[in-house]
Amino acid sequence: MYSWSSVSKIFEIYKLMKNLLIILLLSLVQISSSGCSAKQIKKKNTIKTNTLNSEKIETKNVIRNFNERRLLLITNSASRGVINAKHVSDIRNDIYGNRAIANLLIDRFEKQANERIKRTAEWFEFPHPKGRKLQGECDFAAVKLTRAYYLFNGTKKLEPETLKAIKNFFLDYDYESCFPSENHFFLFRSSRYLMAQAFPDKIFKAYGKKGKVLLEEDGKWLENFIKFRARRGWGEFDSSCYLLPDWECLVNLYDFSKDKKIKKLAGMMLDLLLADMVVDSLNGMYCGAHGRIYQNQALDHKTESTFPLQYLYFDNVNPKLLKNRDTSTELLTSTYRPSEIIIDIALNRKNNYENRERKHLHNTEDPMPEKPLPGSICKYTYWTPEYVMGCVQKQDPYPENCVGKWYANHEQHQWDLTVGTSTTSRIFTHHPGKKGPEHGYWTGDIDCGCGSFFQNKNTLLALYKIPTNQPYQLIHAYVPKHSFEEIIETNGFIFIRENNTYIALKLLRGYEWTTNGDWKDKEIISKGGHNGAICEVGSRSDFGSFDNFCKEISGNKIEFDKNKMILTYYSNRQGKLCIDTLGLRELNDKKINLDYPTYHSPYLNSKWDSGIIEITKGKKNLLLNFN
Repeated sequence: MYSWSSVSKIFEIYKLMKNLLIILLLSLVQISSSGCSAKQIKKKNTIKTNTLNSEKIETKNVIRNFNERRLLLITNSASRGVINAKHVSDIRNDIYGNRAIANLLIDRFEKQANERIKRTAEWFEFPHPKGRKLQGECDFAAVKLTRAYYLFNGTKKLEPETLKAIKNFFLDYDYESCFPSENHFFLFRSSRYLMAQAFPDKIFKAYGKKGKVLLEEDGKWLENFIKFRARRGWGEFDSSCYLLPDWECLVNLYDFSKDKKIKKLAGMMLDLLLADMVVDSLNGMYCGAHGRIYQNQALDHKTESTFPLQYLYFDNVNPKLLKNRDTSTELLTSTYRPSEIIIDIALNRKNNYENRERKHLHNTEDPMPEKPLPGSICKYTYWTPEYVMGCVQKQDPYPENCVGKWYANHEQHQWDLTVGTSTTSRIFTHHPGKKGPEHGYWTGDIDCGCGSFFQNKNTLLALYKIPTNQPYQLIHAYVPKHSFEEIIETNGFIFIRENNTYIALKLLRGYEWTTNGDWKDKEIISKGGHNGAICEVGSRSDFGSFDNFCKEISGNKIEFDKNKMILTYYSNRQGKLCIDTLGLRELNDKKINLDYPTYHSPYLNSKWDSGIIEITKGKKNLLLNFN
């Protein structure tokens, strides 16, 4: 037998040999990359997303376990990391009452939950808890109070004083938001419609009409509103933030409307919105370009309001990423369930594909719209099992005489590349601004609109012609070093590897990393008002080694005329791509057809303005006819 001293010596020798082996392996890695490496950064630990594309997922199992996921999200929403009565009744932590409703669902802190919901119903009697405009968010309170009323009326969950306060909110006050955006109009109309259904013979004082009159008016409005968006897309398109309030409106209509036509339209639109999201999503992350998101959603997918939604319906999100997360109780208490074909699409795609979509121009002065504007937004996404990249391929200008033209590029996220391994493994370029979130540091381009984009599959070109009156005469890229396994800088390119995905990013006017402050090791700045970027993505299966990828991309020819603002890139794999700021998009000297349908991909198809949507997966088919 060995003595303890001999075992100890053997262990020390083992540790020494292990360390020498690690040093040798690191040396070999550096040598193998030396032909291409200027700088190399290794990744820190991040929580992985669920990677679901390696084998077929049984949709029946996802459907069967729905209530387990639902209960987890309800419990998270009820506590959000803190479980005591004081926090449940604190309006600063639960402005609209979602947490209070979640606690009522699990029979906990019922007295405090009633206090919290009653205080939301007294919305107009107190200042906003965070100092914002009362008339701005009153419709967010309305949709939550509508759900609470229909969910708990006739039970003992809501105390008489709480029910009375809810009734007074709807009958005594004007809860139409002062903000003229798509989701606000929908929140107001859907909530008033359902409460008019509840009180048909009562006068709604702010509008001077009985409930039954408003029920008919709002019913017609809602029918036309939903049908139009089935034909021409949503104005706040593919928003990983504002899809949630739209979803809340739709599930309220689906669950509580007594009109079978409204209920059916709401159910079909829920299927359509879900399918529209799924074809651009990877492992629960809503990828590509978006209309109206904020900085948090631009930088980290786990902050998207659609993230827990995808977990609930598809079980394709790591639940560790949802810890202490608040989820809409409209979503968690609805009787809506997605069609099985949509679940199958979400979980079982293996082949790369292109997705083309077209959206109407949202006019804040005519939200229905009664008179649709000419022009549209064309969006392109390239999906693979390992990464997704997408952009606004073309955006028509608003008519000069349109009062609502100020909305163009409002909080818009113009292009994005997401790798499927973590919620922060993503890259995009942007022109920063100082006009709040409408044109903020990382999102939006309102009152500027300086970006032009062209993508063909795995290759994207971006041009920025920044007006001289803009405070920032530069562009920047979001490249969080900690979210990638390897970064190499050479020949003016930034080469990035994450798992089996290879990325090449070129900023046309040179670059420098931000070395201090909030964006240290996350931001790359490129100075110059006439600027641009190139991003080409590859994989181990295409290129073999990362070193091969670096060498090949470095040899691709680039022509950039910063005066004429024309960029031509000769990709060895994708051919010759050319873009300017006046609408030119050419592939191998041929103009690209940008007359997109409403939807076109292997899974979702609809002719522009038809209102007939076909969802397909293998031999399965679902037809949504909104006419």
